[in-house]
Amino acid sequence: MKSRIIAILSRKRPPAMVGYAVAVALSLLVWGLELAFSPSLHRYLPFTPVIFVTALACGRNPALLATLLGAVLADRFYLLADGHAEPFEPEPLFLLLFVGVGAAIATLVEALAKAVRKLIVAEEEKSLLLDELAHRTRNDLMMISQVLAFQARRQSEPQVRAALESAVARVRVVAEAQERLRSSGKHGRVEVASYLQALGHGLADLLRDVRPITVRVEAAHVLVEAPVAVSIGLIANELVTNAFKYAFPEGRGGTVQVRLEQADEGMVLTVEDDGVGCPMSQDQGLGSRLVQMLAAHMGGQLERVPVPQGHRVRVKLPIKPAEVVLGKAV
Repeated sequence: MKSRIIAILSRKRPPAMVGYAVAVALSLLVWGLELAFSPSLHRYLPFTPVIFVTALACGRNPALLATLLGAVLADRFYLLADGHAEPFEPEPLFLLLFVGVGAAIATLVEALAKAVRKLIVAEEEKSLLLDELAHRTRNDLMMISQVLAFQARRQSEPQVRAALESAVARVRVVAEAQERLRSSGKHGRVEVASYLQALGHGLADLLRDVRPITVRVEAAHVLVEAPVAVSIGLIANELVTNAFKYAFPEGRGGTVQVRLEQADEGMVLTVEDDGVGCPMSQDQGLGSRLVQMLAAHMGGQLERVPVPQGHRVRVKLPIKPAEVVLGKAV
């Protein structure tokens, strides 16, 4: 109900003549209903909703007209259907109270409508500023990643090149989150399925070289808060990077599968490959320590699941989506 009233208040008001016609029509309608049925309220009260509705839909001046019409109709013609030739005895106090309340309703609703319109304009301006900020931040981050990628390509030392490529991937995680924030239309939230798909494709292009490695992403179509999306993206980035580094040596090909599913305890991120497996020594690497730190920071648990071939890591995260994207399969 509140959202509907706000939507009505934010709409453009109809022309003045239309507003006056609405005021007259509603006042006559209430008067006709009161003539048709036995009145149970004081003669002014049935016209009070007319004032409010007219002010809400048409503005202050039509509501003031509805106030005057209500006073006239209630005082002069209220009981004509019952055969009374004389109107009610004048009640100046009630009349003044009715007119005062009607004028107050008209003025307050008009002031509320102006405030709502100002808030909507301010919200639109804020949205534009946030879009511009996200766009510039994403461009700056992409520029940094391009510089790092250029430096990585010029390095002959494998370890230095791998470190720079890891830095590029991590910067792109944040840059992609900014891009999703800008395009989602829901500030502060990221649609996680398309976000992870973009990250997976970017990582594949960056890391596989000439190896026939495919990255597949299956994720729930939900919105999560931006910091949560970045953390999930960083965890997925490190796990996929580790798969590329250790699971497919000597030009070997294969598939890296990324899944993000909803579960009773929150969400579960799984990264699995069909490569040669993962050496125990890589548990002490920077990427693995970063995954453990991010999972612990989110209150999650990381576990390595034995599989017949390859390697599977499951990260359980006790987080709930901010919103399920309707119209998309989960």
